[in-house]
Amino acid sequence: MKRLAAIVFFAILLFNFYGYRLVISCMQANSDAWLEQKVDKNEYDHEQLISIKIKLDLPYYSSSPEYQRAYGSVILNGTSYQYVKRRVYKDTLELLCLANDAKTKIQSVKNEFTKALVDGQASIPKKHTPIKIFLPDYVQSFKVFSAQSLVYQKHDFSNASPDILSGYSLKHKKPPKHSEVSC
Repeated sequence: MKRLAAIVFFAILLFNFYGYRLVISCMQANSDAWLEQKVDKNEYDHEQLISIKIKLDLPYYSSSPEYQRAYGSVILNGTSYQYVKRRVYKDTLELLCLANDAKTKIQSVKNEFTKALVDGQASIPKKHTPIKIFLPDYVQSFKVFSAQSLVYQKHDFSNASPDILSGYSLKHKKPPKHSEVSC
């Protein structure tokens, strides 16, 4: 019985670490595949397409007045968009995109679940009342720097103690003779 309980708890732990990520990734992949099939069959409302225009600074490109099928996705302001068509017209890349609401909802659920796992609770707004405690015991007083204190201090650096000079005795020796090497 203990072994079964340990296995169940270990499975729950593994799901909390990795399982929910795999499940959510599969759900997002299914959402993308479903929308791709819908776009390939041309079963979408053309009025729901959103146009994204990006200026191109390329030295060589071929301008095309017709749109071509595009694959991929982009996330703008928290909303996932699936590319439907694209074209390069004059100096602009134009992308026609379709909002992928299912993928956006799955991503928000993933974010909420991750917050719940990290924080230990769901992100329910709470009212936090800040408590301000003033403890004068921990207030540090700073002494103001004054240039006058430097003026009034007397420093005499001319007298060197013999203890300092004992390690650095001056010895007068002749420089060494260099032997010349010729090649």
